[in-house]
Amino acid sequence: MDDDRVDRGMQPVYIGLNGTKQANKLNSFMDNTWDGFYAGQIRLSRFPAMIDGNGGAYNISFTGSPAKKLRFIFNSNNKTAGMTIRIAYPGAESRSITINDEVIEPNPWDDATQMYGPIK
Repeated sequence: MDDDRVDRGMQPVYIGLNGTKQANKLNSFMDNTWDGFYAGQIRLSRFPAMIDGNGGAYNISFTGSPAKKLRFIFNSNNKTAGMTIRIAYPGAESRSITINDEVIEPNPWDDATQMYGPIK
């Protein structure tokens, strides 16, 4: 959703379940335009992936600079499905999650587990 969304190179993107060594490498779609004989080098960065929505934590790593505004779509037939997404950002800037323009407060930090508490 950033201004440079059609010419930023973030791919490939690696997504993997936390605690495992397996990671899927996702590449962006083909160019969105064609300039006669040459590709226009314009592409929307979209990375579809199938994941298990049973509450696991997924690590996402970008090989290029990650966008400041990302959109995630989670489709499931199970109304209790959920997951944690962890993104390795190169900077320590403030981040927030919004749903329908409403900011979602973070889960409380649990000192015992050194992780955020359960999703409520």
